Amino acid sequence: MRRFERALALGLAVLTLGGALAEPTETEYLVEMTPEEVLQLEERLSALGYLSGDANEVFDEDTRLAIESFQQANGLEVSGRSDDETLARLLSGEAVSRQDYLRRFANAYAQMTPLEKGSVNNDVQVMQRKLREYGYFAGESDGVFGDATQMAVESFQMVNGLSVTGVADGATIMRLMADAPITWPGYLAEMSAAPGDAGLNVYVLQKKLRQMGYFEGECTGSYGDLTRQAVARFQGENGLEATGTADAAVWSALYSGAAVASRQEDALQIGDYGEEVRAAQQRLRALGYADRAPDGSFDYRTETAVRLFQMAAGLASTGELDGDARSRLMAEDAPSLLDAEVQRELREQLSRVDAGAHGAMAEIASRMLGTAFGGGDDALYPGFAFVQYVCVAAGLPVTQPEDLVRLANRRVNKPSAVLPGDVVAFQNAEDDSVTIRMTLGTGDGKILYTTGEDGWVVLGFIEQMEYTDVYCWHA
Repeated sequence: MRRFERALALGLAVLTLGGALAEPTETEYLVEMTPEEVLQLEERLSALGYLSGDANEVFDEDTRLAIESFQQANGLEVSGRSDDETLARLLSGEAVSRQDYLRRFANAYAQMTPLEKGSVNNDVQVMQRKLREYGYFAGESDGVFGDATQMAVESFQMVNGLSVTGVADGATIMRLMADAPITWPGYLAEMSAAPGDAGLNVYVLQKKLRQMGYFEGECTGSYGDLTRQAVARFQGENGLEATGTADAAVWSALYSGAAVASRQEDALQIGDYGEEVRAAQQRLRALGYADRAPDGSFDYRTETAVRLFQMAAGLASTGELDGDARSRLMAEDAPSLLDAEVQRELREQLSRVDAGAHGAMAEIASRMLGTAFGGGDDALYPGFAFVQYVCVAAGLPVTQPEDLVRLANRRVNKPSAVLPGDVVAFQNAEDDSVTIRMTLGTGDGKILYTTGEDGWVVLGFIEQMEYTDVYCWHA
């Protein structure tokens, strides 16, 4: 049996299988036991870690579930009944405790080879079947880890509180195979919202709609008229009935990867993918506005490059490549960031910053919280790409990390001195190496920054960061 299949077999013997088995009737698991015998049974289940409640001398639902878990872990028939075989194993010195079972279970998955895009094997096929069962995957279970499988894995990770990497590591497989995960239909139903609602789901809805160009208000988490109008516009553009209510169909479309964004006709913007994007990226790289190899995906870094080009060309810095901007970009006389004169003009623009720009930066940064920005930062200046994006989106043409190092000339003596929109640079000298982590202040001693592993924008506290010195820039 393959290692993955052995892990799967072990995973199916998980300790929380109440929903995976047919529910027995009361008469099916009640047994002839005296209160003293039930108490002895419960105390033994508790000592082995299977019974979390109190031993109460009553063979109730908690007792039955504890017996089922014990039977699963010890390779017995799962009946929920205290039959002779179960009692004999329970009272023997060979009984497997819940802790030992979980440890073995975790070790099995820790030894698993992660599955990722490009993997082709039976393990992928098994995973695809489970993803399909829980509503995340609609394709064929063919054992080929392609784009659709990666999107399904990312959605599963997001919904189930895992790091969204698109790589099915041990933790992802364990959650998928071993526990009762949150299903995609269940998530969509839970996230549904209507006018008058308030909460995290409304906040996430507003952020998604804002990223796609439908919502222009503040992301407050309150479902008011602006949110209703934005939802109705999204529904209309995506072939849904324009009710203004964010039902499961709206959420499904938002996360489908194929939703139509609000846009100018023929404009390229975040979320687009294809040869036209790749051609634009190649041109931006040739002119010095981008430093990554073109991949055809219009992401936040591509938007940064577009905005910088628009600033240099005297165009409105929208971050979208409409017909006029694309024509200017492809022209022979397009301004190049490799040109010293262009660099000088952009630095002059940056030198004219006022306090209003920092307010804009604080707002833009807060909207990015929880966004997958993308990793691959400069080893010397981790976090720069995110901070650069926020600066450029606020109209500040930051082209190099040194621009911010030059501006961040005030040493921070106490966290409360950092204001919303300040660029905060944490210098860390260790042995012969030095790093300068770029972050953005939000006030109250907090900062926003990207994680090095997966590029997610997270909120942290200045006093919890590791650093040798810390500086900030405020106009």
